[in-house]
Amino acid sequence: MKKRLLAIFVLGLTTATTACAITPAMQKKYERSGCTQASELNGCDVNKSYEWNRDHGFIESADSHQNRHHRHGDDRQNGSHHDQAERNDAFTGNYVAKFENGQRSVDIHIEDSAVYVNGNEVRDVNTYNDTMTFRVGYATYTLKANGRGNWNDPDSGNAGKIVRE
Repeated sequence: MKKRLLAIFVLGLTTATTACAITPAMQKKYERSGCTQASELNGCDVNKSYEWNRDHGFIESADSHQNRHHRHGDDRQNGSHHDQAERNDAFTGNYVAKFENGQRSVDIHIEDSAVYVNGNEVRDVNTYNDTMTFRVGYATYTLKANGRGNWNDPDSGNAGKIVRE
């Protein structure tokens, strides 16, 4: 009898509790940043401002008709992966991300519209004007067309510069 009551109690607890998808604090972050849960998976940063996310191609401005943010191989988002190739020509080459003390962090290779970090292709790359931004894990890499840039990993507290090799 006790086992039956315990089983009913546990079953009742698990079915009666409601799951909140988003906490009020997280909802405020989404509102401030302009991100959605889907765009966050594609690199939109809820800890940044709406303007930052818009300028880096994660949010469409009202007057924009083209989606600057794309996933490689996803033809549903305003053209295929290779439509951005001409925009990335200014970035083509080899780069090195270095820690602040000058030690090598990662190798970056850009060709056509593909970006590789330590030999692994980066799926979400955003190009806006003369700036390319992409994320690998928690690290955000920002590269300018002049061959210089910076990177920041707030999770580990590391940061540094990116230089063309």
